[in-house]
This record gives sequence, structure tokens and C-alpha cells, in this order.
Amino acid sequence: MTVQGRHGAEAATEELRQEVDRARHELGDTVEQLAAKADVKALAREKAEYARSRARDAAASAWQAAGSEETMARARQGGAVVASAGALAVAALWIRHRRTSSRRVGPVRFRIAPGQRRAVKVRRRKGR
Repeated sequence: MTVQGRHGAEAATEELRQEVDRARHELGDTVEQLAAKADVKALAREKAEYARSRARDAAASAWQAAGSEETMARARQGGAVVASAGALAVAALWIRHRRTSSRRVGPVRFRIAPGQRRAVKVRRRKGR
């Protein structure tokens, strides 16, 4: 067996104490991490805050995109297209109505004059 001097024994003891102290700190950190993982309320709060921040960012980018000049120009152009399509549809309906109203056959009216034995067909005038 080897005999160590007094100075060597104190140094080894001090090293062991530092090693134990370091292990305690590491174990304390590990316990804190495990406790943080087990804290359901804190995790829910963190996830809710993360979701809120993402929603805020998405809303801000949507507002920014909606206010851009390019988007406004597209909206104006789209409005003109819709208005012209509507005007074209109204014109087509008006033309169709004008063409069919002159050929429309309505109820036939008969008039019986005094002293007549049968009914006489009454013709409609154009433009009425």
C-alpha cells in the first residue's frame, strides 16, 4: 500500500468535495428541468402565448399586404371587370326582352258586338 503525505490527502479530499458539489449542481439542474416538463399549466401558458404571438404576426402581415399598392391596384382592376360584366349582362337581358316582347303571344281577346252571332278576334297594336 502506498503511503501518501498529508498534503496529498488534503488535495484528494478537496477534489472529491468539488466533484460532489458539481454533481449536486448538475442534479439540481436536472431536477428543475424535469419539474418544468411536468408543470402542465406553465406549458399550456407558453403554448398559448406562442399561438397568440403567431396570430398577431399573421394579422400584422395581412394588414400590411392588404394596404400595399399592388393589392389596391388589383382590387380596382377587379372592380372594373365585375362592373363591365354586369353591364354586359344587363344589356343582353334588355335586348332579349325587346326581341321577345314583340313576338309574345298573350291571352286572345274576343269581343262580341251587339247583334253578332260569334266572337271576333281583337288584334293588338305594336308598341303596346
